[in-house]
Amino acid sequence: MSAATASRTSWTDLPDDIRTLVAERLGGDVVEAVSQSAGFSPGSADRVRTATGKRAFVKAVQRTAHPGTYDLHLRELEVMQTMPSDVSAPALIGSFASPDWVALILEDVEGRHPGAARDGSDVVAVLDALMTLPKVPAGSGLPKAVDELGVDASGWAELQDEDAVADLPEWVQASFTRLRQCAESVSSTVAGEYLLHLDCRADNLLIDTAGSAWLIDWPWAGIGARWVDGLCYLLDARLRGETIDAEAHLGGHPLFDGVADASIDSVLAALTGGFFAKARRPAPPNMPTLREFQHGEALAGIAWLRERWG
Repeated sequence: MSAATASRTSWTDLPDDIRTLVAERLGGDVVEAVSQSAGFSPGSADRVRTATGKRAFVKAVQRTAHPGTYDLHLRELEVMQTMPSDVSAPALIGSFASPDWVALILEDVEGRHPGAARDGSDVVAVLDALMTLPKVPAGSGLPKAVDELGVDASGWAELQDEDAVADLPEWVQASFTRLRQCAESVSSTVAGEYLLHLDCRADNLLIDTAGSAWLIDWPWAGIGARWVDGLCYLLDARLRGETIDAEAHLGGHPLFDGVADASIDSVLAALTGGFFAKARRPAPPNMPTLREFQHGEALAGIAWLRERWG
């Protein structure tokens, strides 16, 4: 399923201060700006090039137009300012922040989003990139995956409280109690000390010309068990219809060494409950496809759990 937003702010719509800063950081005026359509953010997202061939990726948003996205960009800026250099993520070249605009100027990675061939050929590269995420020193200020996924796990209770269980697929209704109980154990499951992306989908990844994976778009970064992002990516690959043996990756890639089946089930159940609950809510402004996408994520998670549970 496509994760494209309805519209984006264009390069020419950005304030002169931001365009001037980009030119200063790159050592010349921008002569080409190509908007990137993937993702849900309504802000700008441009790959820019100067006359001398220097490149960057620039993302920006206006607070008065999109306050939620403005806050996310500020959060991502804080993450990128402390990103370790050995993580497979683009380097921060510069930034702009005012009461009404925020912009990130990032290293431009020449690449493509993974999974286009639908044959699972990019999965190992993505899992390998996730292995580069380090332990995070105490006091980093990043949120904990326990808290983030705990909110998702509460989706099952929300559905029950709103008398929405009858609207769920038949197998989900029959397994509702087990799913809810499984999700409720997620707090003990995902505790850890590793940097996590926590939005690990194909549109937030690039495969470069050497076949290596890069993680982009970091506003949801947090701390937890190092394998959580990998599980989320496998779920995303299944959602997109890739031909993969997800269970073989769980059993064979070192990212998942020592992870219990019950832990995998707990995260899948938490994510699924969260997606079902979110999909029922009104769509946010300028993101008309988001709820449909989340419903698709919920169905993909349920299909995987049903296979695992027999």
